[in-house]
This record gives sequence, structure tokens and C-alpha cells, in this order.
Amino acid sequence: MKKYLHWLNHNLEEFILVILLIAMTLIMGVQVFSRYAVHKSLSWTEELTRYLFIWSGFLSVSYCTKRCLSIKIEQFVALFPRRGKAVFKVVNHTFELAFFTYMIPFAYAYMMSAVKSGQVSPACGIPMYYIQAAPLFSFLLVAFRILQRWMIEFRVARGENVFDPAHPERNTPESYIEANSEN
Repeated sequence: MKKYLHWLNHNLEEFILVILLIAMTLIMGVQVFSRYAVHKSLSWTEELTRYLFIWSGFLSVSYCTKRCLSIKIEQFVALFPRRGKAVFKVVNHTFELAFFTYMIPFAYAYMMSAVKSGQVSPACGIPMYYIQAAPLFSFLLVAFRILQRWMIEFRVARGENVFDPAHPERNTPESYIEANSEN
């Protein structure tokens, strides 16, 4: 169970995003084949691909948070020593966490509006709350990933040798040993 949770922690977003990309590719391949080989256009393929793309977009926010991939100005942060950078990032993650925590109730209300209305997609007949659940799921996952990043940066700010998968340049031999040891 511990191995499964470890794998899930490290690969959840990547796994889901790869599955969604493969599904979008296959569905659009079916559409192209149907349109040019059979001379019949399928109405559901574009709609389903659009919904998978929406989920991919929201899940990519969590992936980027986990990997510390975002548009930011690193020159200012680079002026500080290792612990100073970590303190700056703790403050940054605190604001990010506050923002996404603030957004969670709105995402929930957005999803619940689709549940109450009973709306379904026109071509596929999919309940719209499946699609409108993407922001809620994403914001919850992003908040969790921000908490993980916050704990790593807080430990670095305290001067601990911490294994940081998002910043391999920070890792020390001691942090590698600690991260790879069987507890």
C-alpha cells in the first residue's frame, strides 16, 4: 500500500494527463478517419475532446505546481542564499494556498449548479457536472501540492537537508540517502 501511495504521489498528474492525451488523440483520429474515409462526420468526437482538454488544462495546474513550473521572475529570488530563497518561496506558497483555498468554494458552487440543473452535453449526453468538476478537483489537488511544496520550503528555510524532487540542484547526498531509505 505504501508503494502504491508513493507512486500515486509522484505520478498522479502525469498518468492522468498521458491517458487524457492518448484519449484525445485516438478520438480525433477516429474523427479524421470517419470524415475522410467514410465521409461521415461524428458529432460527439469534438465535444468529448473539448471536455478532455478542459480536464487536461485544469490538471496541468497541479502538475506545474508540483514541479514548480510557472511563469515567474527568478532573478530577484536568485539574489538570496538557499535559505533566503526558501523563505521567499514559503511566503509565495502561502499566498498561493490562500488563493486556491479561496477558489475551492466557488468551484464547488459551479459544479453544484450543474448537478442541480441536470444539464447534459448536447452530443454525448454526459452530465455537465462531470466536466464542471474539473476546477474543483484541480483546486483541491493544487492546494494539496502547494502544502507539499510549502513543507519542503519550510524545512529548507530551517536549514535542513531536504530532498526536493522539483529542484534537483538543491539536493545533497544526505537528502538523497534520506529520501531513498526504507522507513
